[in-house]
Amino acid sequence: MTGINKKNKGFTLIELVVVTAIFLFIIGAAISIFISIFQNQKKVLAEQELLNQISYVEEYMSKALRMAKAASTDSDAACLPKGYIYMLKHCETGVCRGIKFLNQSGASSDDDPICQEFFVDNTDAQHPVLKEVRNNGSPVALTSTNTQIDLTNPVRFAINGTDGSVSGMGCSDPNQCGIMQCGNLADQCLQPRVTVLLNVKIAGDSENPVRTIQTTVSRRTLNVR
Repeated sequence: MTGINKKNKGFTLIELVVVTAIFLFIIGAAISIFISIFQNQKKVLAEQELLNQISYVEEYMSKALRMAKAASTDSDAACLPKGYIYMLKHCETGVCRGIKFLNQSGASSDDDPICQEFFVDNTDAQHPVLKEVRNNGSPVALTSTNTQIDLTNPVRFAINGTDGSVSGMGCSDPNQCGIMQCGNLADQCLQPRVTVLLNVKIAGDSENPVRTIQTTVSRRTLNVR
């Protein structure tokens, strides 16, 4: 009986190169997919944080603006001229980026309304933030550093559709109430409405589109002639 000699054969160099190339390709594809999933997840979380912040700020400002009262006493005049309900602030180049009013819902212990102001602080042009001032105190940021307000698009506060770009008008004409010079007079305007327009994006993310947030609120107390 003739024996059959079997020789143990190893891998050739070409086989090793092919197997290594296939292995590296699979590993590279897996890593690429993992990185893509991680980046998308990071973007989704940042987007969610942006929407959460803006929703909070929008709700917070809307609630305060609805509870504005007309300045009627000498103590009120420390915040607004008598008769004013809202006053546009921080106006330049035809756009007002702030608004000031008396908030009657946040009364202090002596029942005085709170003098409240919202404005966009663009001292740092690279990182503008929305801020709040209460009773002429120190400004407090309402948006974090993760949220960037885009000033390349219109950012403004408006009263009854007028953003302060009209100048040289008095308050004798009820149709002109709400312009920059006279704010919004209680004895001349019916149901003043405040519109807030903000353009926001995720800070440091040039690929993420700008989100436009616009809301219009009216004060709760009806002014009926």
